[in-house]
Amino acid sequence: MLARLLYGLAFTVGVPVLLYFWNARLETLVTLPVVQSTPIGIALIIFGISVILEAMRELRTIGGGLPMNAFPPPRHVSRGLYGVITHPIYFGFVVALAGAAVTLGSPAGYWITTPVSALACGALILGYERHDLARRFGADRPRPLLCLPPDTDDRATKGDRLSVLLLVLLPWLVLYESIGHLPVPGAFSVVQPTEAEWPVWVWTEIFYVLVYPFVVLAPLAFRSRSEVRRACIRGWFGIGLGMLAYLVIPAIAPPRPFEGEGLFATLLALERADGLAGRAAFPSFHVFWAWWAARAWSLRGRRVGVFACGLAAASVVSCSTTGMHALVDLIAGTLLAAIVFADRFLWECARRFTERVANSWREWRRGRVRLIVHGFYAAAAATLGTGLAGALLGDGGPPRVAALSMASLVGAGLWGQYWVGSKTLLRPYGYFGSVLGVGVALLALAPFGMEVIPLAAALAVVAPWVQAIGRLRCMVQGCCHGAPAPAEVGIMVNREESRVTRVAHLNGQSIHPTPLYSILANLVVGALLLRLWSVGGEASLILAGYLILAGITRFVEESYRGEPQTPIVAGLRLYQWFSVISVALGLALTWLPSTPVVPAAANFSLEAWAWAAAVGAFHLFAMGVDFPDSARRFSRLV
Repeated sequence: MLARLLYGLAFTVGVPVLLYFWNARLETLVTLPVVQSTPIGIALIIFGISVILEAMRELRTIGGGLPMNAFPPPRHVSRGLYGVITHPIYFGFVVALAGAAVTLGSPAGYWITTPVSALACGALILGYERHDLARRFGADRPRPLLCLPPDTDDRATKGDRLSVLLLVLLPWLVLYESIGHLPVPGAFSVVQPTEAEWPVWVWTEIFYVLVYPFVVLAPLAFRSRSEVRRACIRGWFGIGLGMLAYLVIPAIAPPRPFEGEGLFATLLALERADGLAGRAAFPSFHVFWAWWAARAWSLRGRRVGVFACGLAAASVVSCSTTGMHALVDLIAGTLLAAIVFADRFLWECARRFTERVANSWREWRRGRVRLIVHGFYAAAAATLGTGLAGALLGDGGPPRVAALSMASLVGAGLWGQYWVGSKTLLRPYGYFGSVLGVGVALLALAPFGMEVIPLAAALAVVAPWVQAIGRLRCMVQGCCHGAPAPAEVGIMVNREESRVTRVAHLNGQSIHPTPLYSILANLVVGALLLRLWSVGGEASLILAGYLILAGITRFVEESYRGEPQTPIVAGLRLYQWFSVISVALGLALTWLPSTPVVPAAANFSLEAWAWAAAVGAFHLFAMGVDFPDSARRFSRLV
């Protein structure tokens, strides 16, 4: 009973209080547009809290238990709100949080606290509750009305079609209108000088405006549930790539002025009244959704497909003839659609690449010394990270970054020894140890008057890129490997030197390519942090952003791992708990005194890369060279 009480208080009191104080601190760090509407905000709060309370009541009366994922109800609930959406409590919480931000006109609440909370809820669902529900109630448990339908040839239902509107198009609209109103520091126009002189053909607005019903009615074209599923996945994929482009590429396309009267001129003026002023234009989602809808309508047959593609092409051209977009926006939107339509091909390429690397073990012996191929990946990661971080800091930065890189290596080694390593021979390394090693080194430097927060922020910016390359070493060595997975998702490892074979005995079985998951997540996090540095963001915010985003993504990744030696603590894998600590530490670090970073100080000098090469060489030796015939402490890597 005490455990349940404390758990309930943690989420009903502790989390809201923590978010309140964190949001108050963020208000002093960020300058973002105010989104304020008391009626809309209060309505969102009432709606969100009502959803939470009703979902809790259903879990109690129908499920026979408490609304706590650590102490879940014994019966599966698939009626009421749970018959509409899978996780109404989290949904209601995020809606209420957004409502509070809108009511109070809190920029930090709207742009940071609410999105981060939504990501944390999503991580908890994907990294824990999804697996727990499948374990307790089976994968074939009843599905709610709004969800990603199964990959079957069954006839698409009304709920499936509604899911496309409410789970794909509606979130896109919210994200588009939100991100489109963010300022774009350092913006550059993609409108070419010759384009600026092109006339605006107002009458082509008819083709521009037709894309809206064309897209909204596209769910009617789906016949099977698998078609709906594929369209949803492709829609989410396109939304993710497009929104990332808006956040990290400061491109704008101011609309060309026009003159005219009548219906089409009025409609065109309304198109430009949203205040975006050319933001959120590269790539053009108008183009992307036109091709996405054309692909959907093409499922109805050749004649319908030809008409749909013709209408989509006319809509694409109208983006330029109405002056709403630059030509490069159209090209980028079409390229985005092409990438999304090639999702299976791209995934298969990435999966096969991962499988080849995972089975690419090579070693070279010279007497008692052995060089293993995965050491080169570690050296490449260390060289890039040290060189880039040193360059970002400018004069005086390279030697400091080099010292911290070595502290990272020592910390990773000590961590690996404590948690997973042999006390006699093996020499493993652990990610969280590297973070701890850097933290200890920074604390040691602070008393000497060194500005450690900007230094830590520079390391945070390059850390995702270092991890992305370092995961190639994980693939070869077999550490951080995944649990069994479906054949179309997983990879097979057959090398006897890999830990997949030696430790987990999963050779020849399809397993989740978790290093690949990590690489993809780190590329996204790295792009966001690099952009934040380039606009002179607060150093403490950059550092906190890394720890928070890395913790959230790592929490999900860990749930798909299959290393038998990793202990399970209170239902979570050990490293999931460390991921939670990473997020908590990131929240705490925002209270550190900080100043904006200085992007102009960056100096990609020969000195920076000389230090980087030295650090890379040491990493090559530490993580790629061992003595397989020796019985000395730390002598072997495998």
